[in-house]
Amino acid sequence: MQAHVPAANLEQALHYAWDRRQLLHDDPDIDVYRIFHGFSEGRADLDIEKFGPVARVVWKSERELETDVLCRTLFELGDFETIAVRCVHRRNPTTSLVELFRRDSTMSPSGLEPALTPMRPSASEPDAGTETEIQVREFGLRFLVRPFADGNSGLFLDARPARQWISEHSHHRRVLNLFAYTGSLGVAAAAGGATAVTHVDGKHNALERTRANHELNDLPIDDRSLLRGNIYTHLPKAVQHGQRFDAVILDPPPQLPRVRGHKPKGQDYTTLARYATDVLEEDGWLLSFFSRYGQSRDEYETQVTAASDGRLQPWWRGTSGDDFPEEKLRLTAWIKR
Repeated sequence: MQAHVPAANLEQALHYAWDRRQLLHDDPDIDVYRIFHGFSEGRADLDIEKFGPVARVVWKSERELETDVLCRTLFELGDFETIAVRCVHRRNPTTSLVELFRRDSTMSPSGLEPALTPMRPSASEPDAGTETEIQVREFGLRFLVRPFADGNSGLFLDARPARQWISEHSHHRRVLNLFAYTGSLGVAAAAGGATAVTHVDGKHNALERTRANHELNDLPIDDRSLLRGNIYTHLPKAVQHGQRFDAVILDPPPQLPRVRGHKPKGQDYTTLARYATDVLEEDGWLLSFFSRYGQSRDEYETQVTAASDGRLQPWWRGTSGDDFPEEKLRLTAWIKR
């Protein structure tokens, strides 16, 4: 899909964006994707994502959102049970508030539109419902997500092409999933026939969600596959102990925090790619995610090539799916020679 001139009003913009995703709507194996990518679809401050029966709306503006128009249009377009609207103020992102609108069997006076039932969290329980989990599906896999949570739901929707590629290229490989988060990339590897998948992340709750996603898909998982620790500690030890993998997934956050006196620059591929190369077997692959705005793909690939002393060669390039019209995520699969 190509970026286009913004529609004249919100209702038109939503209809246009919905029509452009018809292939996703028609796919019975996918019920989680971005419905509206505001930056390139007419409302820079608005993003909308589908999580099964839930439409998750994020409004990032001080201006008032046309909530009635938005909800009525979404209920008309999709078979949503709930619309969750989160208004995030740029000046103070921590003050976001969720309003839930549920489809009601009671019709409005016109008889054409469902009534809207706003549901606000109580003052005593401002985070009520944020831990609520539902199941969504993607290419035959199921994932547990939290559509009402602050920040990410537990599944990065723009990484769908990466999960598909991983599933297609993991057969009989030992896979190391670094910065595992909730393990969706490793789940894709396991479903694709990996002989073993090792997840490494610094947060215990992320690894427990990784375990739950494996179990949801009847994929084997045990404590040996879930390693909690700092990547900067884990990788040097793995190299020192002679550990080797046939594939490495490297998806660091856009800005890594300071670690033991080391202040990483951005995603710090100069350090991470070097260690990842050292734990890769010959003809093994490394899939790297690059999401920094201030650097081009060519610059980042030059950085990875230099860090690997030329041992990594680009093999495949990808980006986000068609539900993200503006290219943001840059994926490169490298082969070690």
